[in-house]
Amino acid sequence: MRTAFDNAFGFIVDDHDELHRLFDNHQRALLAKDIDTAITTLLKFQHDLERHIDFEETLLLPKYAQEGGETAGGTMTIFLAEHRKLRQLLDKLSHKTAALYAASDVDAEIIEILDQEAMFKGLLSHHDLREHNILIPRLDSRTTPTERDRLREKHAALAIGSTDGSANELRFVDAFAAPDGRSE
Repeated sequence: MRTAFDNAFGFIVDDHDELHRLFDNHQRALLAKDIDTAITTLLKFQHDLERHIDFEETLLLPKYAQEGGETAGGTMTIFLAEHRKLRQLLDKLSHKTAALYAASDVDAEIIEILDQEAMFKGLLSHHDLREHNILIPRLDSRTTPTERDRLREKHAALAIGSTDGSANELRFVDAFAAPDGRSE
């Protein structure tokens, strides 16, 4: 059951749930030794995590700091450091997963990847909890319904467009441009 702030910022909670689902699918593919699916799912996860982090770093965290939301255990420095660490670990995991094609002992490599992914999942879960327990409630208490609606609309705009790199793809910066083309 969601709380009031989960409803106001439910799109962030939904992102977290979807990211965990994708990562679970990746790990299930690893267990099945379905390397193609493991890589494809991990790439989708990586793309979606980047989109999520970019949204937070471009809009949510600046708003959080601007509105005086920072507190012990929930500073901009902590959120940004966790994002950086998640990106670094995920990059290593992506390379290790892609290297499975050339592995002489696929089982041993998969076990090693799963061990490393346990650390990644721990950090991701801890980060999600920090957002759920600090970022979301503090943003909820410091923003108006109109501001929350605007954030939700900008978040929804990120899902618009293709993900195949075509010319029609909506770029992240375009989602936040003012009608005159300037960034807001």
